[in-house]
Amino acid sequence: MKKIDFNYGEFIYSEKLENGITVYMYPTTKSKNFYITVSTHFGAEVMKYRSGSKVYDVTKGSAHFLEHRVMDFTKNKDAMDEINKLGSIANAYTTYNGTNYNIYGEENILENIRLLFDRVFKADIKKEDVESERGIILEEYYMYQTDPYFKAQTTLFDNAFNKSFIKSLVIGTEEGIKSVTCEELNRLYKDFYTPENMFIVVTGNFDKESVLDYIKDYMKGVKIKNTSALIVRPKEEYKVNVSYAEVSKDILEAKVVIGYKIKVGKGSKLNTRIMLEMVISENFGKTGKSYLRLMNEGLNRFDYFTEEVDDYLILVFTASTNSVDKFEKIVNEELSSLEFTTESLDRKKKGYISNLILSFEDIVNVEDMITTNILCYNKLLNKMGDVVKEYKLSEVKDVIKLIDINNKSVLVMKK
Repeated sequence: MKKIDFNYGEFIYSEKLENGITVYMYPTTKSKNFYITVSTHFGAEVMKYRSGSKVYDVTKGSAHFLEHRVMDFTKNKDAMDEINKLGSIANAYTTYNGTNYNIYGEENILENIRLLFDRVFKADIKKEDVESERGIILEEYYMYQTDPYFKAQTTLFDNAFNKSFIKSLVIGTEEGIKSVTCEELNRLYKDFYTPENMFIVVTGNFDKESVLDYIKDYMKGVKIKNTSALIVRPKEEYKVNVSYAEVSKDILEAKVVIGYKIKVGKGSKLNTRIMLEMVISENFGKTGKSYLRLMNEGLNRFDYFTEEVDDYLILVFTASTNSVDKFEKIVNEELSSLEFTTESLDRKKKGYISNLILSFEDIVNVEDMITTNILCYNKLLNKMGDVVKEYKLSEVKDVIKLIDINNKSVLVMKK
């Protein structure tokens, strides 16, 4: 068992089992509860993959559809009753990077592990169940389509990128949901729900030796073979696909979403994103000069965020305003005159370290950190505090230069 030092007195333990699955554990007395997660490196980003001599296209929405069938309790009511009797909560969700199944509880952790593992590692996907699930997932899809904020953001991603997975929703498309077959879902389960492509995370109040022993013993009965499935990724272009678009929606006030597509420079994508977020929050966060300018112009309903997509970052600004042109003009001008000093960098470093330390106060946050690290970067980033401490102002200035205000996509939603 490896003991991984995250500094500040925090440790995470890991062990790769004989069948290839890796277990990550964060035992702590800070909580009386525990949180168990099983994750697979199979999410909505997988559009095509190679298995042996064959190449398969993946129907859009398959990862999410498969999640519904794996975490199915409609025909496993006894298991759901057991979970309820334990006072635990079971859940599952799909992202672009992977699919996650979890249980949050307080009593009898080993029984909770068994109940979760029985769902994930012993899934029985039948044709009649797939057919009955379509309507449920289609209702979920239609619900998303009626949300103007969601519709604006997802349309922007479709316009900003040319071939990327992010052009489609995690839930997929209407066509994909209607056409995915039981045969495809079973093949995807066989090819991606394999020990070497999965990992287990346990955080909270538990004894790590007894939990690891139980998991090892359970895995002896898991007869799932590892496969050689390799994801085939399209090459994404730098230039945005659509620079400007308008859509109509029954809304009282116009919404604008602006996405700046940024090519990562010499540094890693993660470090580039962290530095970019430091700069943007310094200027557009409360008390920042860009924030105050927008407030003075009456543009007080706006937000921003960044995403890592393929080899790029996308910096997104959203606003509810009928002064669309004014908002875009000010954001462009402010991005062209960003301010960031040595004092700014020192303050942001301290804030990052403080948030890192505080994240260990919540077992759900720790689980999310571990899961995100493994799904996005294939390793635990236990030295990020030390890495951030070494950021130089010149490096941050280089990141600022990566912002090209001309390589943007603007989406305006009007009534």
